[in-house]
Amino acid sequence: MVESERTFVCGNDHLDRLLADPGIVAEVAQAHKAAEEMDRVYKMIHKAG
Repeated sequence: MVESERTFVCGNDHLDRLLADPGIVAEVAQAHKAAEEMDRVYKMIHKAG
């Protein structure tokens, strides 16, 4: 990328652009679901211990 092509993008604007992509939204949802499952397993292990 040429230096003159770089511009500052506000974080919220960048997130809005990313979340406008259905593929990225699906990946985020899948990651969220996996994290919830890991949290559930972690709680079960600590409760048993």
